[in-house]
Amino acid sequence: MKHVAVMCASSRFYAFALYVSLWSFLKNSPRLASAADIYIYAFDWDEPLKQIFRSLGDFTIIDYDLPANIERTQFIQRFTPALYSRFEAFSLLEKYERVICLDSDILVQKELFPVLSQFHGPIALTVDDCPTVQHNFLGPIPGYDMSAPCYNAGFIVLNQAAFAVSGSQIRKWLYQMLQKYAKCSYLGDQGLINLMLQEFSLPVEICSSLYNLPASSAGAELKKAFVVHSTGHRKFWCYYFFKQWVDGYMQWRKAGGGAVPVRKDSARWNKWVNKKITPQNRIFWELAPDGCKYPAKFLLFAWKYARAYPKKQPAVQKA
Repeated sequence: MKHVAVMCASSRFYAFALYVSLWSFLKNSPRLASAADIYIYAFDWDEPLKQIFRSLGDFTIIDYDLPANIERTQFIQRFTPALYSRFEAFSLLEKYERVICLDSDILVQKELFPVLSQFHGPIALTVDDCPTVQHNFLGPIPGYDMSAPCYNAGFIVLNQAAFAVSGSQIRKWLYQMLQKYAKCSYLGDQGLINLMLQEFSLPVEICSSLYNLPASSAGAELKKAFVVHSTGHRKFWCYYFFKQWVDGYMQWRKAGGGAVPVRKDSARWNKWVNKKITPQNRIFWELAPDGCKYPAKFLLFAWKYARAYPKKQPAVQKA
């Protein structure tokens, strides 16, 4: 039996992004990938989609949804219930010594195995751009220090031996808090995880930002990063050019995955793109930034794409 679990999740609409994240993880972190059982918590996936992922690697795919007693508020609908499956990481602590949570909109660039020996406390997290816990909620949550520093939930390392309470107890508390505060949890699961640190008096080991580096960071830092995270609205598939991410997306399309379904481009841009798209340039137009909204970003993307792929890409064919 393996002693380490890696978990991630996505809804059906963001499965393309998770595929690329896992593709980069398997490719660039083979030691951890082989040492761990890898779990995917899947919200609203059908069997053909699961088969695409099974063709990529040996994953345990678990159908996931929130408990029925939790109201599907506007914030839950925006992020989809898949985001809250991170609560299940604490259940995995019942059978694994270490659990690592990876977000679905990341690019793994280097081997992650060393994190298993770097941290000895119950939980390791990176510092978030939001300065305080309060920024995750529409209002204060009684009984908690809302001015406490905020940690990002995009990369989490859990250590079973250092927990004084059971993982199942923490999981239960997180779902209870979501049920109670679903209407004011503005940034999804992250705020509740930060409150959990206070509730159970968990000391946090601060993980280097290089394990959860925003894609907006300077180029020199991005080259050193173990994990690049496309935070906020600035996603790999509509804002930036990262060659490895595009390579992974090409693999997704070749495996039978569909085009990005979650972009919010302007009507003018969509009309123009529909006239330009061909089987040979399909990948470019599926990922290029909206030139009406972000003309400079589009030009930069086009320049980098042309340098990375000097010849026309072959037509995308489903496997």
